[in-house]
Amino acid sequence: MVSADWLAIGVVLIASALGLLLGFGKCLKFFTGGIVGFIISIVVVYFFLGVVSSWGFVQDLMLKLHTLMVDADNGFVDFLIKIGIEKIILAVLMFIVVQIARIIIVLIIKGVVETDNKPMRVINKVLGWLFMLGVVIMLTLIVFQIVAWVGGNSSVRFENWLSGVFKLDWVYRHNPLNSLFAKIGS
Repeated sequence: MVSADWLAIGVVLIASALGLLLGFGKCLKFFTGGIVGFIISIVVVYFFLGVVSSWGFVQDLMLKLHTLMVDADNGFVDFLIKIGIEKIILAVLMFIVVQIARIIIVLIIKGVVETDNKPMRVINKVLGWLFMLGVVIMLTLIVFQIVAWVGGNSSVRFENWLSGVFKLDWVYRHNPLNSLFAKIGS
């Protein structure tokens, strides 16, 4: 076995042990808190900003704010109009709402899966194990994508290092993130 295979086995075993030990509730709270939670909220706002800004009452509020600023007629307000402050305010308000909703949803899920009875403890541990394996797979694919973006000799050496029993080199070459980012880039 190649060293990449041993590293893969070690990472999977550690992630599995952590998932089983902590359970789904604690794993979910850990991975949706802090900077990752911040990033999740930004992504959600990015995807839903266009939808929310097309709602009638939101458009009316943004138009009313824009009209008030045009009537003010001074240099600073002209700058605010130029940068689209009404859209920035909407994005910030959405971010705050998404952050609060994310925290509430995670606390509810954590409370449900950490109910103190035998079936829920088993479900919590199994879901924690699956969640940690999913996190390891996603992080692995992201690392593979970053190395592929770097390219050059580093990429070739990395792919050669991955060849072994688990065919990680095949996963590296057929990374689903490659096609996703190719679509986004075109």
